[in-house]
Formats: sequence, structure tokens, C-alpha cells
Amino acid sequence: MKIIPMMCFALIIFGGTSLKAQGVFDKIDKALSKVDKASNAADRTKGTGDKLLGFLSKKKKTTEPAAPVTGGTTITLNGVDFMTLKAVNENIQKCTGVESTKIKYSATGSTIDVQHTGTSEELLQLIQKSAAKDTFADKNLEGLEDGKIAVTVIKKKQ
Repeated sequence: MKIIPMMCFALIIFGGTSLKAQGVFDKIDKALSKVDKASNAADRTKGTGDKLLGFLSKKKKTTEPAAPVTGGTTITLNGVDFMTLKAVNENIQKCTGVESTKIKYSATGSTIDVQHTGTSEELLQLIQKSAAKDTFADKNLEGLEDGKIAVTVIKKKQ
């Protein structure tokens, strides 16, 4: 008979403790809800701020000086062998303002696609100052227009 009152006493003590623990969990849950709401509000504010800055920064860009325009020029070379084409390509890559080149070889006519700053005429002038100046001599030049340079290499008689 003494066991039953002890059990009741234990249930009252532990039951009170569990109620206190539940109260602590409720407080933590409320705090987390407040943090979530604040986080969501901050995200919405950031999104609005980013949109506003996006509008403002676009307007700024139009008033700033433009960066140098990068262009492309296709150089057509007739009468060159593959070894000469590779050598010319290496010399073009060394020219100031050249960003990249891509070669295509064919026995009937090879091409070098050049990405560079400036005009095709400026590129030609730089190439004529390089080690490839013999290939791009004025006597070999077949055409020059924006985006295109055509060269025919006259083979020497042996």
C-alpha cells in the first residue's frame, strides 16, 4: 500500500517536470518562428534591393565609357602548306590584342579565324610587323575588308 502513494508522488514530480519541459519547447518553437519570419522578411527586402540596384546599375553602365570592341577577322590563305600555316598562326597569336585563333587547313585554301581588339586593318598592320611579314607582304594581299583578309602566297620557282 505504501507503493501506490509513492507512485503518485513520482508522477506528480515527473509530470510537473514534463510540463516545464513542454513549456521550454514551446518557447523555443516561438523563438524559431520569429527567426524564420525575420529571415523571410530579410530575403524579401534583399530581393527588392537587388531589383532596385539592378535598375540603377544598368543606367550607370550606359554613362560609363565603353570597353574596347572585340572583333573577329577571318584570314584566308591560298598557296600555303600546313607547316607555313602553323607558323603564321603562331606569329598572329603573338600580336598585341589577339585573344584567340583557330586554324582550318585545306590544300585549296586555309583559314585562320582571329578574335582580336581593333579593326581588321589594324590587325593586318600588326601582322606585317611580325615574323609573318613575308607572307602578308603587300604583293600577296588579295583583299582587305572589315572582318576579312585574303592572302595568296606566290611560290618561288626552284
